Amino acid sequence: MKTASKHSITINNKKYFYSLEPKGSKTTFVECEAAKINQKFLNEDIPTLLNDLSNLILAEKKYQHQQSAIIRFRIKPEDKKLIEQKARKRGYDNISTFMRDLALTN
Repeated sequence: MKTASKHSITINNKKYFYSLEPKGSKTTFVECEAAKINQKFLNEDIPTLLNDLSNLILAEKKYQHQQSAIIRFRIKPEDKKLIEQKARKRGYDNISTFMRDLALTN
């Protein structure tokens, strides 16, 4: 297996890094923290993804900027562990998204 190759893209004079790692003959694992990409893609889709990467990064930056308000509250450590378990069980990567979705669901 080949190792991941690291690359960067410059947007508005700032560098954003991404990596490509071949996973067999048909897929490549792509990771770009700035665009929140962390998954395998078909090799035939990689050129389109890379062509659109700057737009994906800018869209993620806009989304993160819109998510700037903070809500904080205190809970017991055992309650936090229970919330983390429930979040993982339902497929969430982080508590914030899980709690936001719970609070905003009708």
